[in-house]
Amino acid sequence: MSAFLPVPPAERRGRGPWRFLEWTLQADVAPDRPPVRHRFRCAGEYEDGQPCEEEGPVCDDFAEAQRWAYRHLKVHQDHRSYEHVAVTPWLMVPAEEPS
Repeated sequence: MSAFLPVPPAERRGRGPWRFLEWTLQADVAPDRPPVRHRFRCAGEYEDGQPCEEEGPVCDDFAEAQRWAYRHLKVHQDHRSYEHVAVTPWLMVPAEEPS
C-alpha cells in the first residue's frame, strides 16, 4: 500500500507550490533498528464468562515473553488461548527524496 502525501513549500526550501510524493510503509531491516518487542495476552475467560485479558511484560526476547504464558497457565489452568503482540519497527519511505 502506498500513499501520496504533500510536501509543503517550507520543506521544499521555498521552491514553489506543494508537491505530492508516493510513500511506502515497510519493515525496518537495518542492523541498528530497535529490537522487536514481544508480549503475550491471555484470551481466556473466567468461569463467569468475563475475559481475562491479563498481559505479560513487554520483552525483547520471545522465549522470555512465552514464559509468562506458561506461568499464567499454572495459575489459571482453563485459560488456554493467548494472543502474541509484537511491536516491530517500521519506516515510511518516499519513492524519491523531496528536493
